[in-house]
Amino acid sequence: MYALYRALTTLLPVRCREVAGDLLFHASSVGEVNAAYPLLKRFPDAALSVFTGSGYDYALSLGINAVRFPLDSPRCVRALLRGKRALVIVETEIWPNLITYAHSSGIPVFIANATVGEEAYRWYSRLSLFREVMSKVSLVLAQSEEDARRFSDLGAGEVRVVGNLKFDSVERPVKGIDLSPFQPAGAVLFANVRGREIGDIAEAMRLVRRNVSGFRVIVAPRHLENVGNVSSAFRRQGFTVSYLTDPDDTDVLVVDTIGDLWSIYRWASVVFVGGTLRKYGGHSFIEPAYWGKPIVSGPHFHRQPYVRDMVRYGAVLIARTYEELAQTVLALLLKPDVALEIGRRAREFYEGNRGVVDRVYAEIVRRIGA
Repeated sequence: MYALYRALTTLLPVRCREVAGDLLFHASSVGEVNAAYPLLKRFPDAALSVFTGSGYDYALSLGINAVRFPLDSPRCVRALLRGKRALVIVETEIWPNLITYAHSSGIPVFIANATVGEEAYRWYSRLSLFREVMSKVSLVLAQSEEDARRFSDLGAGEVRVVGNLKFDSVERPVKGIDLSPFQPAGAVLFANVRGREIGDIAEAMRLVRRNVSGFRVIVAPRHLENVGNVSSAFRRQGFTVSYLTDPDDTDVLVVDTIGDLWSIYRWASVVFVGGTLRKYGGHSFIEPAYWGKPIVSGPHFHRQPYVRDMVRYGAVLIARTYEELAQTVLALLLKPDVALEIGRRAREFYEGNRGVVDRVYAEIVRRIGA
């Protein structure tokens, strides 16, 4: 199967680019670039290839020596790996030509922050190509025991559990955002909401407002194209709405910018993590945990496997429907001491999972040197 894949990818009309550096990291998009960033800083001569345009632009904004990934073109992969002494793939960016050429050239291949979800695991397990490629990986550094088991089942040789790099990459400068005349302090924050759950959260907040008046809501959609949908959903429920780019004294503020959510967490009294009320798999719980906020989630967080441990630790509350979401948010608004304790546990969980970058760095250096 690999021979067919290689033959097809030779036809890709891409421009080959070389990039200076003795190590090559490879990441998919913004989230993986963030995960890799503290590790990249440990290797000052490293370079980064990035699959998406947004990830590439973000990497450049961080001052990283970056290049766009050339779609696994065999001839371009050779150029990309020229002069490199190791390849470090972030999370699940498994490109057959990239890994095969590195292996055949004697370049050790590492997968750092390795994770694979249940759906991807089932799909990969059906492909002999994936198993063939995974056998060429030198070491998989997995986020969790479950990730380690799946990578082993998929043909990886040496697998170690080291934790999630994102616990070491979340902290960044806080912007001095002026939201006046909107009053953000104590707001209920909905972070990274998407798709059909937008209507769910608006309905939930309508139910909360029956019992509590005067509270504020901040909504940060996962994708900017959903800004209008968020606005419409809340207006249909009788809320007044303004935007981060033009804030006003309204019930709801919609974040219509990129890169500002991190700086907004500090005002929240409760944080709901989006992508969880419907079957999207969830987004980052680590950011609100860093801020020590009480976190509410829907039941669908399978893309964030560490959340199971957060729930057991009492750092995340689960709401399975919009009615349960309303009840949970209302309880936290009415019992700030309970909210404070859940937020304290979230911050404690965050602190207890740091230090992953040290473990990953040590495993790589043990094999290739500093």
